[in-house]
Amino acid sequence: MDIVTGRASASRLARSLPLRLALGVLIAAALGLSGCGSRSGATSTSDTPVVIVSPRRTTGPFVVVAVNYHFHDIHPEDQNLISQNRPFIVQNDTDNLHNFTVAGTTISFDIPPEGEVEWSRVGDHLKPGFYRVFCKYHADRGMVGSFTVTP
Repeated sequence: MDIVTGRASASRLARSLPLRLALGVLIAAALGLSGCGSRSGATSTSDTPVVIVSPRRTTGPFVVVAVNYHFHDIHPEDQNLISQNRPFIVQNDTDNLHNFTVAGTTISFDIPPEGEVEWSRVGDHLKPGFYRVFCKYHADRGMVGSFTVTP
């Protein structure tokens, strides 16, 4: 059953805590290493930043966040594969009303500011296949996404 809440739930905050801690550790490590030089006394001539990309999680809830007029984590250019057995959460982390519509289906629901919709299993709502989604209020501003539900 869909659960729509008006505020961030304790479980939502608990899920974001490990990510925030990991990000804090990563930033602290980067700042600590930024003062390190080579032992030979040579200095780096490259201004190219180092980007570390973590692999996508394949277990636990798949969380889509509506923010800044786009759906974070389901950009159309990404190849998002979501197992039909995974929980699926759509969060609205803005002060605006947003909508989540799955094209070609009857699924369309509004998400109030700071609210979320949670499905315990995405496969209970969508069978395996490719889906395009959009916010009916902001699709013209680029608030679209896509993902594939896998068996």
